[in-house]
Amino acid sequence: MALDIFVLKINGFNELAPSQKIDYFVYFLTVVEGKEGIKSKEIEDCFDKLRIIKYSNIPLYLKNNSKKSKTKAPKFILQNGLYHLERSKKNEIDGLIGSSPILIPTDNYFPLEIFDNTRGYLQSIAKQAANCYDYGLYDACSVMTRKLLEVLIIETFERHKIAAKIKGPSGFFFYLSDLVDALSNEASWNIGRNAKQSMPNLKKMGDLSAHNRRYFAKKPELDKQKGDLRIVLEELIHLIDYPTWK
Repeated sequence: MALDIFVLKINGFNELAPSQKIDYFVYFLTVVEGKEGIKSKEIEDCFDKLRIIKYSNIPLYLKNNSKKSKTKAPKFILQNGLYHLERSKKNEIDGLIGSSPILIPTDNYFPLEIFDNTRGYLQSIAKQAANCYDYGLYDACSVMTRKLLEVLIIETFERHKIAAKIKGPSGFFFYLSDLVDALSNEASWNIGRNAKQSMPNLKKMGDLSAHNRRYFAKKPELDKQKGDLRIVLEELIHLIDYPTWK
């Protein structure tokens, strides 16, 4: 099982603190992959593979949580220079993820490779949208699509250091309708005609799914907009240019 598939089994993984993610990485390496213990560098590699923020001092975290204490049991056991999960910690994680299904998203909604070399949280949103489409959860798919659009527009402005243009006096970002208008009218870039025409329709579908209690999205409606959605996603990701955005 690949690491990116494994973390889909973990409820709320993206919201966990970096230190909490270390526990799951040790589990993945020693239980799922069957390694005979691990070193801190292998944990660091897990953060790199998922392109997520690393814990500041992984060796110290492993060391401190391998010590016996009067108030808590150690999470790890150090043997022959390698770290293992302490049995009770392994059993705890077994219980948390053992019954969680793994939903592997397809490219039926849009090509997931569009989000390669972007950000881990964007890939997570994209996979959720794709899974919702695959499993017939079309309102949920519309809402996740709306979220993707909103995040990408905001990050387009942030990437070009003009995020202040899409914030109100209180410092909060505009609602999506105003974000779409701001993106289309911004002189710092040129948005293609197809993308400009498609964004309001994508936004409207997401709004209806999220806020209209009598509206239920249907597969033909999503299928009708799949081509336009791909154009919009690719254009925004191109404008942001994630690989060069540090």
